[in-house]
Amino acid sequence: MEGKLINPQFTTWDKAYCIGHEKIDSEHKKLFDIANEINDCKEDEEKVIEIVKELIKYTKFHFKNEENFMKSIGFPKLAEHKKLHAKLVKKLGDIVKNITYQPIYLTIIQLSDLVNKNILQHILIEDKKVHYALKTRDELKERFIWKMEYQLRNELLDKEHEKLFDIAIESLNYHNTDIRTHVKITIKELYEYMKTHFKHEEEFMEEIGYPELEAHKKLHEDIIEHMNKFLKSLPKLDITEFEKRLIEYMDIWLINHILYDDRKIINFLKY
Repeated sequence: MEGKLINPQFTTWDKAYCIGHEKIDSEHKKLFDIANEINDCKEDEEKVIEIVKELIKYTKFHFKNEENFMKSIGFPKLAEHKKLHAKLVKKLGDIVKNITYQPIYLTIIQLSDLVNKNILQHILIEDKKVHYALKTRDELKERFIWKMEYQLRNELLDKEHEKLFDIAIESLNYHNTDIRTHVKITIKELYEYMKTHFKHEEEFMEEIGYPELEAHKKLHEDIIEHMNKFLKSLPKLDITEFEKRLIEYMDIWLINHILYDDRKIINFLKY
């Protein structure tokens, strides 16, 4: 793990990070492409500074475009989203302010953490919410599928992640049965299988000596807690709200966990 800190790599853009809006996805990809240029010139301080400045300029450009888009569709949480953008821009600005007062490798570490963690999770969670606000219930259900891009290339984890989605999708297929009874049974099955999967994943992390095991366990506990709250809210939800909430939960929060937190486990095995 020490090697990762000394020689951080910027995450390359992946199709799995797409939110489903061509222009926004292309700008997200460009942002990551700019950051990735640092991977090839870490010893050239002037070049790194040049790329960092370009990254800030492009990030501001992209955020402005994104905010204009949200305004055009009447996104109700535009003000909150703008604040999140402002925080990211400030963090980038702080990195630039310190760039001449510290070794360049520290700047690269700070920048890679910001891109690989903060900006990526902003895309996977906050930007996906904007995309979801545009979709009808039927459109969301049609697009709610397990995708090959979500695979981690680990047989156990991929198989269990896919099964989680299979159970969630089954909960949306009522088969002319009593809807509320069907939902109650399948969501309970999803909840129990999620706990089983997390137990298996934690055993796997312990087996390989994964150093962030305890932090990852806490993430699992948080996901289970949120799922438990969702279960308790079921009697108060109409079917349309239930469907939208379940799809959002699985396709935003769980996919973010897989693409960000679980991928860290696989990346650990590569070093």
